[in-house]
Amino acid sequence: MISRNIISSIRKATITNNLGLKRLISTSVFLSQKASVTIPRPNVTSKDYKPPVTLDRELPDPFRNKKLNRRYFVAYAIGITLSCIFIFNYEKTQSPIITSTLYFLRRSQPSTDSLGKDIDFTSSWPWIWGTLNTVQGIIDIEFKVQGSKGAGVVKLNATRESKLHPFDVHAFVLEIDNKDGSKQIIDLTQDPNIDFDL
Repeated sequence: MISRNIISSIRKATITNNLGLKRLISTSVFLSQKASVTIPRPNVTSKDYKPPVTLDRELPDPFRNKKLNRRYFVAYAIGITLSCIFIFNYEKTQSPIITSTLYFLRRSQPSTDSLGKDIDFTSSWPWIWGTLNTVQGIIDIEFKVQGSKGAGVVKLNATRESKLHPFDVHAFVLEIDNKDGSKQIIDLTQDPNIDFDL
């Protein structure tokens, strides 16, 4: 009898332990499944939280209006080209070569006799025609000037071999249109009072 009671109690304990172990395993599996399925919600009150970007409508197709895009591109290219041309011309007007030329004209007796005093550009937006490249040593320019008596065109042509050499002035003239339609050409390099040097 004692042995039977002991055996039955051992069986009950084993069954109880097996049931507890099964419950423990099933509980851990349920919790792991629940943890894997559950998505943590972001903290809305947090300052670092940024809501996802959503689009209410489709993005426009950039290739839909090809003709209009070509017109915009052509207008943009023309605008950029004109801007570069005006910038380069402005740099020419601020060049030391142009400043020296105007300074010589204001001191030269033949130019003041023909143009008068206060010799300067004909407009507030002067245009310098030709090549003005002191790095390569090429100067071949012309621009309009005016004074109190009249207006004319200055033409300057000079070159140099290198940066160590001064410019050789080949032509430096002032052309003035007379009232009868003829042109008066004054060679400014022949002015004995002033030595023009670049």
